[in-house]
Amino acid sequence: MGGLHRIGITSNTPNRGTTNRREASDAVSVAPYYQDSHVTIYNADCRDVLPTLEPVDLVLTDPPYGLGALPPRGGGRVGTFDYGTRAVIRWDTFTMGWLDDLPSDIPVGVFCSIRRLPEVMTTLGTTSALFYVKSNPSPLGSSIEACVTRGMATRSPQHFESYNAANGQEHPTQKPLDLMRWIIGREQAAAILDPFMGSGTTLRAAKDLGRKAIGIEIEERYCEIAAKRMSQLAMELG
Repeated sequence: MGGLHRIGITSNTPNRGTTNRREASDAVSVAPYYQDSHVTIYNADCRDVLPTLEPVDLVLTDPPYGLGALPPRGGGRVGTFDYGTRAVIRWDTFTMGWLDDLPSDIPVGVFCSIRRLPEVMTTLGTTSALFYVKSNPSPLGSSIEACVTRGMATRSPQHFESYNAANGQEHPTQKPLDLMRWIIGREQAAAILDPFMGSGTTLRAAKDLGRKAIGIEIEERYCEIAAKRMSQLAMELG
């Protein structure tokens, strides 16, 4: 497919269709917040950026689940969110509307709560999923989260166990780095897009594996955290 020419990511995969995509002229011009040889980060609403991007090889993302306030994970607080007040995170609104801005046949992996699993599967038109099994689940939360997949590898195993917050916790819904490496490592994708980047774990995993990636995040403080993570040396993959 054509790479993300606007921001320097290229791919050799044939060009995919663009069914359901909004016209690029409807999008808002947004300059990269951070960019290096492998990663580009945008601080914006993904729906303002997605129409401007050429198709990538894989979309892998962890959008808001719409579950309201979340308990601490890994034994600590996250950022400036006050878990003691049980205040609802303002961006925690579930939506799948952003899919309208992507080619209809692009491989996609979307994390969701078990409660949302049937809805997300129906929206993506698939019954395939990978499963993240938490070795230290919260007493108030599920021990499993799903990543609903469309057009991705289906070989076994289809589950991965990891310590929740093993790589530090800088975002309320941050996924373990080894989990994201496992998912990306199953794919041949050279260019990966995460429209709900958070603190950048998808991008960090992609960069560690020698892939190129784009992340979009509406909260600037998380863009700053992600940018710092991108500037760190690649970790040993063992």
